[in-house]
Amino acid sequence: MNRIVDITLWEKTLKLTTPEQWFWAVQDNLVNIINFMLRHVAAVFKTPALYHAAVQNDGMSLRYVPEKLKSPPICLAAVQNLGWALQHVPEECKTPELCLAAVQRDGRALAFVPKELITPALCLAAVQSGSMSLRDVPDALKTPELCFATVQQAPWELAYVPEELKTPALCLYAVQLAGRVLEEVPDELKTLELCLVALQADGWALEFVPEVLKTPELYHAIVQHDGTALIFVPDALRTKKLCFVAVRSSGTALAYVPEELKTPELCHVAVQCDGWAFQYVPDALKTPEMCLTAVTEDVLLLEYVPKALKREVRLLLKKEAR
Repeated sequence: MNRIVDITLWEKTLKLTTPEQWFWAVQDNLVNIINFMLRHVAAVFKTPALYHAAVQNDGMSLRYVPEKLKSPPICLAAVQNLGWALQHVPEECKTPELCLAAVQRDGRALAFVPKELITPALCLAAVQSGSMSLRDVPDALKTPELCFATVQQAPWELAYVPEELKTPALCLYAVQLAGRVLEEVPDELKTLELCLVALQADGWALEFVPEVLKTPELYHAIVQHDGTALIFVPDALRTKKLCFVAVRSSGTALAYVPEELKTPELCHVAVQCDGWAFQYVPDALKTPEMCLTAVTEDVLLLEYVPKALKREVRLLLKKEAR
């Protein structure tokens, strides 16, 4: 807080002369005002009711509450507002119920829970809050139920599941949600069926498919679903037929088509699918009609129109606008 704001707040506090005015003031939604006022409130007004009102509005205000006034109700109100406030709760007030309330509000509060109170159930509540990673849970407390609940919420958390708990069912569920999580699946569990599920969710998961499973049939199936996965197909297998399949699925897959396979027909198909594929069309193959198709979709693509064709394309655009 800068000095000008400090002075402004100080002037405001000088006008507070009754317990009721202070009580109303700490319920203000501006956190910096609450904290400032708690630091400067007159001793006569420092009552449990005032502090309770303050922490209800900003849990971290608990740090300004005198230790002798940090009662269970005040501490509970603080962590229910902001789980992170658990760090300012006296150890004797950290009951299982209060710690649960804190991690449910913010999973990261688990860092301030006494070790003897950390249970699988508490860890589950922490990760379900959405603000904590399975990475922060001790391996000894990672149960199948906890791992499943975490992956269900954030599939990339599979990376922090112990290898012995990575079951076929859990891995299948994870790749259904995010195909590229295939990277975290043990090689021995990467079956053709599981890999196909991952590829259907995200074609770029092809990068993590075992080489032994990468057949022409697999490549065809995946670029049909996501043309841009063509980037992972070996040059020797990027056939004319496969490239057509890719650009029909995703026009911008034209970026990964070998130059010698970029025919007028293939480029036309790509641009029809996605105007932005136009930027990957060789200038020699750009016709006024193709340019018009692209620029009609997005005028920014005029940048990729060859200089010799720009005047004609602008005239065609004006004609189209009439």
